[in-house]
Order: sequence, then C-alpha cells, then structure tokens
Amino acid sequence: MLSYDLPPNRIAMHPLDERDASKLLVWRNADEPIEHTTFRRIADLLPEKSLLVVNQTRVIAARLYVRKPSGGMVEVLITDPVAPSTDPAVVLAAREGSRWRCLIGGRNVHPGMDLVSDDGSLRISVVDRASTEGLVDLSWQGGQTLSEVIEHLGTIPLPPYIQREVEHADEERYQTIYARDQGSVAAPTAGLHFTDRVMADIAARSVDVARVTLHVGLGTFRPVEAQDLRDHVMHSERLGVSRSEVARICAAAARGVMFTCVGTTSIRTLESLYLWGARLLRDGDQGACQLTVDQWDAFDPSLHTADRHEAFDRVGRWMDEQGKTTVWGSTQLMIAPGCSIRSTDALITNFHQPGNTLLALIAGFVGENNWRSIYDAALGGGYRFLSYGDSSLLFRSDAT
Repeated sequence: MLSYDLPPNRIAMHPLDERDASKLLVWRNADEPIEHTTFRRIADLLPEKSLLVVNQTRVIAARLYVRKPSGGMVEVLITDPVAPSTDPAVVLAAREGSRWRCLIGGRNVHPGMDLVSDDGSLRISVVDRASTEGLVDLSWQGGQTLSEVIEHLGTIPLPPYIQREVEHADEERYQTIYARDQGSVAAPTAGLHFTDRVMADIAARSVDVARVTLHVGLGTFRPVEAQDLRDHVMHSERLGVSRSEVARICAAAARGVMFTCVGTTSIRTLESLYLWGARLLRDGDQGACQLTVDQWDAFDPSLHTADRHEAFDRVGRWMDEQGKTTVWGSTQLMIAPGCSIRSTDALITNFHQPGNTLLALIAGFVGENNWRSIYDAALGGGYRFLSYGDSSLLFRSDAT
C-alpha cells in the first residue's frame, strides 16, 4: 500500500539556492486537475484570514565526534534527554552533566568506556549499549550550557538518505526561518521553503500564523516493516503549545476559517491537541495531568463528536484551570487511511519516502486511492523528493 519506486537521482542532496524557488504541486480533489506552480505563490493559495500552523522546533547539533581511549573515532548522536529532565529545553540550558539516549557508531564501544572530544572539553561516558542504541552521560568543562557545548563541537544530523558530509550552509538551510525551541534531531522540512518574503505575503492576506512545537525524533525515518500497518508501533514525540497560541487557534476555529498545517509534524501536533481536548470533554479531568495522545486515538469514534472549536477551547480552559502558560506532552498519534482528521483542512508537505508513516499520513489525508496519482504526477513532473526537495499543497479528501 505504501510502496512506490523512488529513483535515487530524485532525492535532493542539496537545497536550492533560494528557499521559495521550490516547485509546488497543488492537489484539491480527485476531480480537479493537479496544478503545478512555485512555492513563492503559496500565499495566493491560502484563503484570506485563514489560519496557518507552523512547527517552531529547532534542530540541535546532536552529532558528536569523540575518541576512545585507544584514539579511535566514535560518532555519538544524542536523541532524547533522560536526566536531569526529559525536557530538551531544561537539559540544553543546564551547565552540569546530563544523561541521553543516543545512537553510537563505532566498534568496540562498551559500557564503562569514556569518550572524549579532541579538545578535551567534553566527556561522554557510556552507561549502556545494545547494537547501535546507547545510554550516555555527558559532562563538560568551562561553565557553558550544553547547548553552547554542542553548538561548538557538534554538527547538524542530516537525514540518512542525504549521503554527503554536512556543509556549513546546512547550519542555516536545515532550519526553518522561524525555528525557536531547541530539541529536534531532524527538521520539520515542509517549513524549509518559507522566506521572509513569503511570510510577508501571507501577512498581507491577513492569514494568521499559529506556532506550535513538536520535537522531531529519528522515528520519523523509521520504515513500516509490518505487513499490516495496524501492527506497526508508532514512535512518540514531545510536543508543546503556549496558552496564547491555543487562544489564537480557538479564535480561528470560532470564525470557521480554513486551517492549513505546515508539515506532518504540525498536523500531528494540531490533531493531538484536538484529540486531547475531545478526551477532556468526554472524560472530564480524570488522568489529565499532562497532554498524552495514543497511537490509535484518531480511529476512536468517541473522540470525534466535538467540533473543532469545542475541543481547542477545552484545552485552553484546562490550561487556565491548571495555571499553565504552556502545556507540554507527548504524542504517539498515527494518521493513516481510515482515521478521522478533525483539526486540519489543508497540508503543506514535501514528498516522502516509500514505506514509512509519513506516507501513511498522506494517504490518510488525501485518501488511500489518491496519494499515488499525486506522487506519480510529482515523479513525472521532475519534482525533487524528501527533506531538501520540493513541496505540495494538499486538501483533505473530505474537505473540498
């Protein structure tokens, strides 16, 4: 179901010189012809006074090169903080040690081994290792924050299908222009096409912009290996939204305007907020100490009775009751064919790998019978694929 032939030469290895020069494929429904244009026109395609939702996460320089006592080089990719907090913002701002889950690349690396940076300022102590996955303690000298340490010593972790060394330009181009909250190990790539010029055009059409955060993990690249999608275990990612942004989303929902999400991470965040609000309406405050969304919540009909405004308003009221200016939580949400999508009408997204959950999301959004014709048109139209590739604007199959 999620398979198609992606020639290697269609995978973009570098970004275009100008972010908004990317091609843009526009799909409205199965009965209308696909439109081909450029991303610079995206503002013209968004209704006036509608809502655009973006993910303001920022990619950290998570790939670190350190040496074993023997002198051999080891690559450590830190992915998830464990202590003193699971909140990347807290851990990255810390000036003392921290523990992380990670991927370790290198032979003969075992628990109890200390790995040290070439300048001696960073020490990575291996606590546990199973195959490429590990648990490490980071300690450093100089009184800097961990964020400052890895900005100096680390590099941006490009996706595994971009088979080249990281270049200086990637430090800027593998971030969105609105990136703020540090914590991702992969970029929300649908947002890479936006420029100040595009954002100004969007503002000129009185399109409101809501900013949410979902820290993208390596699970975004994990293929679906199960024969049946229902047997796939979805990865969990950390998400957050401020009270002021919930108010912005609520106001747009009350106006009944079109909602457009920028990327699969934004739609997973917004749909998770809707489902969490719907659960609060259904169950009350029982167990609602934090925002959590399970893998199959989008398939639960009992969570689809609330309208958009009711669900988001309930999230806002819960935050007020709890005295929270920002709510953080986790989502394991899978969007796939057969689910109900209540939060979003249109999606701006790149073209994804065969056989992964991002493609399942696209199939769930436009309809299982439509995604392939969209991808065939992109392949036939010379579009560039994956993270540094071109873009599309897709409308929900039951929203057009």
